[in-house]
Amino acid sequence: MRKVFLWIAGILYCCGIAAQGQTTTDEQKYLNAMHKYITSDKLFGYVQQLSDSTLKGRLAGSEGMAQAVKIVQGYYAQWNLLPAGSNGSYIQEYPHPSVEIEEGSVEILFPLQGNKGKEALWLHKTYPWADGWFAGNNSGTGDITADIVYAGFGVTAPELGYDDYKGIDVKGKIVLIEGETPNKSQKPDSIALWYKHTLHQTKMANAAEHGAIGLLYYWVPGPNALYNPDFVYCHVTLPVVEDIFLGSGKTYKETVANIYKTLKPASFNTGKRAHIKMVSSYHPETTGKNILGVIKGSDPNLADEYVVISAHLDHLGMIPYHIAGSNDNNASSAALLGVAEALSKSEIKPKRSVLFLSLDGEEAGLTGSTYYTLHPLIPKEKIKAIINLEQVGTGEGLGAGFAKQSPQLEQPLLEANKKYVHRNLRTRSNPYLTRPRTDGAVFAQAGYPVADLTSVGGGFYHHPKDNVDSINPEMLQSSANWIYWITLLIANE
Repeated sequence: MRKVFLWIAGILYCCGIAAQGQTTTDEQKYLNAMHKYITSDKLFGYVQQLSDSTLKGRLAGSEGMAQAVKIVQGYYAQWNLLPAGSNGSYIQEYPHPSVEIEEGSVEILFPLQGNKGKEALWLHKTYPWADGWFAGNNSGTGDITADIVYAGFGVTAPELGYDDYKGIDVKGKIVLIEGETPNKSQKPDSIALWYKHTLHQTKMANAAEHGAIGLLYYWVPGPNALYNPDFVYCHVTLPVVEDIFLGSGKTYKETVANIYKTLKPASFNTGKRAHIKMVSSYHPETTGKNILGVIKGSDPNLADEYVVISAHLDHLGMIPYHIAGSNDNNASSAALLGVAEALSKSEIKPKRSVLFLSLDGEEAGLTGSTYYTLHPLIPKEKIKAIINLEQVGTGEGLGAGFAKQSPQLEQPLLEANKKYVHRNLRTRSNPYLTRPRTDGAVFAQAGYPVADLTSVGGGFYHHPKDNVDSINPEMLQSSANWIYWITLLIANE
């Protein structure tokens, strides 16, 4: 009998040890959710869904963007995220007029070849869309042909002793300008002085005020200039700019280098002409839509504090053809959705609440993030961190810029990668002094603790090659895993 008792006791002891060995830690539970729900196939599927041509490039305020909003909102509801928008909904709606570009838009250059008697001989040279030109997103409708005047950076700044329009006549003409300003100083005071002149709307308005009827903009396309029904413009690429300089006795590269060096304009009449035809429709009644869903924190003492994961959902729309924006920013939207599903279905929830903020209008001048900072739905002091995602689906490495006033965010960025992801990672402190380029910059300038996350290497920017073929699914999964653990480290701190 004693032997039987010892045998039973031994079995119970061994079973107890086995049971103890099977105890699942909180970390393992989070890992289980990550491995089950954040997969490259699933994330890539979200990118494909949002990149479909039926969404027509997701222009803020457009019907295509409304379809994208329904898709993301549907996932939030499916995973039981709590609505955190206005009036018990997932949506924060705000006024956002839009301009849609129609097919039929075109840009043609006329180089002067010589004279036949008193008549000038012009060569018609057309350029392929995307490799030569893009429609101006907020262009008015018009069909113009006029002389081209190079007007440098398109800046008139008498307070700085600089004016690209001084000494030239652009009335009734088309101006060729480029983005930014000739100021290369990174000193805060200097950046502040030139700041308004970096804005696209400032440049467009300045050209119109000087009498120009149209503009060739050597800058990537984007719908963030102000709409002027009487002003026609398109974006051009370097080959077009170099053709405009051809035969003028000047080269584009040397001309720009000299402006930077001397801080003196070098504007001139190029002797070329351009034909710009833009067909657009203005919709003053349309709206932007931020999408907000929350996973409530599990700690009653910390649940009213939030970690925010934000990513813009919009892109360029049709200019006049489709650009999918698969990396900019569908990859980020996919990563956001992957983290949302994993946390919503994890056995345990983070201690702090997590707000998933899908933003509208980033490409249209950061309108969604700006509206949110002016009309916050969660008190600013309750936000522990904003993790903003921008183009996280290409290349082989990771990058992060954290707000200079929020150095505490660097540690979880480093720790999450070192322990769980193992990619090359570059971090930097960012003062966010220049023209805002991301929603993260808007939040930082409004006083929120922010980190902007991205992937490093590869990718195409505001170009039709930014499609699903450009995405590296394994990199996208690494990015999502990184975001997942950064969120948990901060939420459980």
